[in-house]
Amino acid sequence: MNLINSLINKLEKAPIIYLCAALFFVTFFVYSNSLLNGFVWDDEEQVVNNQIIKNVANIPYLFTSSTFNTGGAGLSGYSYKPLMPLTFSIVNIFFGTNSFGFHLTSVFLHFLNATLLFILLKKLLELGRYKDTKIISFLLSLIFIIHPANSESVAYISSTQELLYTFFLLLSLLFTVNYFLDKNKYFIPILLFVFLSLLSKESGIIGIPIIIVLVFLFKKEALRRMTIGLSATLLFYLILRFPIANTPFLSYSNIIPIANTSLINRALTMPYEIFSYLRIIFFPKDLFVAQYWVINSIFDWRFFIPLLLIIFLLISLKLKIKKVSKISIFYFVWLLCSFSIILNIYPLDMTFAERWLYGPFTPFLGLISIAYNNLEKKQQQIFLLVLLLISPLLMTRTIIRNSDWKDNLSLFSKDIKSTKESFASYNNLGVASFRNNNQQDAKKYFQESIELSPNWWTPYNNLGAVYQREGDIKRAKELYAKSIEKGN
Repeated sequence: MNLINSLINKLEKAPIIYLCAALFFVTFFVYSNSLLNGFVWDDEEQVVNNQIIKNVANIPYLFTSSTFNTGGAGLSGYSYKPLMPLTFSIVNIFFGTNSFGFHLTSVFLHFLNATLLFILLKKLLELGRYKDTKIISFLLSLIFIIHPANSESVAYISSTQELLYTFFLLLSLLFTVNYFLDKNKYFIPILLFVFLSLLSKESGIIGIPIIIVLVFLFKKEALRRMTIGLSATLLFYLILRFPIANTPFLSYSNIIPIANTSLINRALTMPYEIFSYLRIIFFPKDLFVAQYWVINSIFDWRFFIPLLLIIFLLISLKLKIKKVSKISIFYFVWLLCSFSIILNIYPLDMTFAERWLYGPFTPFLGLISIAYNNLEKKQQQIFLLVLLLISPLLMTRTIIRNSDWKDNLSLFSKDIKSTKESFASYNNLGVASFRNNNQQDAKKYFQESIELSPNWWTPYNNLGAVYQREGDIKRAKELYAKSIEKGN
């Protein structure tokens, strides 16, 4: 324990700038192997084939149209995330269609988010008048950097939206804490950063309720002004999104299982979703993309076992927590708001995605910082020792996972072993095999994708391409016609 005490003393005395430099070094060390990865999965549509981002004259168009899901065909999707294609446009100016520049941007944003998290954790602990602020805030920010759960958000270029909305959300919260000291100086920046978070991804909407809660807890006299300001910000965003950008309201794909099941089945699926997110936080061994499972029965073990575990965890926490602080209330509300948007209460485009945990991971670490401050001195030392011991393991797992994102063949050939029901993974692996001139494997994977999702037009089209290459024009035509029929 002498080593731990020595480390604590050194870190507590270290200037903030040195600790931020350490975060920078660790970020680029862990993600250096992702910088040479190629474009993977939706990156081809979002970047490579997207002609919109390749001309700066199109930038105003990004804010007056829905965010694309059809690549070069234009902006015709049902999402509204203009800051992501804007970021891609800026990166394209300097790097062209070179994946290195896009990966470099993601890694740098991850560093910025870790730095903002470090400062925010420290400031909130100080606001709550906790004694140990710097050491735990720094180490938890370090965990945020190296944790494998965040690999998908950083290594996958199309996840830039996760990095951006979290960046502006953390900025808005930092300025809210400063607002308590000087409300006239920081009011407008708070509204601006909430607005930019919303423009980065719809998940940025959680900034509104959690800022209101934070103000209610610590500066009630400013609550009315903040509520009016945030409401006006939301109204402006909604006007921009719907009447101006003409984005569809409450629209989702008809091929996604979780989106086409009942609200009851989505509710049955939630315990396993929560369990799955907790699993990759505490045991991130198996990581894979494109998960579409749905729980249809209360007798499915994926419903009742996770539910019992969650109930047990909540009861245990209630018994352990003797005093609830304002900061812990804030973090808990933030965590609830964050999870409410990723549990398919409103149906999303898949059941579970590791990248969706990126934002919610921050209030989870905030609660850990509170729990740490409630421990006895000896327990704190043990906790810090555990963090130090698991850090090399987390770092190694992240570096390995980054390498999976090298290309489509590497990613989906590994992930398909863990996610047998993923029609998208089979289709993407088929595309990678087709490009590798492995027609037999491509045919097998496309057929598997069709069996799993018979109403999705894409694998019919891709399987038609296989038959066309083989010279079976009649079969190719049949599949192309089927693709047109399914794709409306």
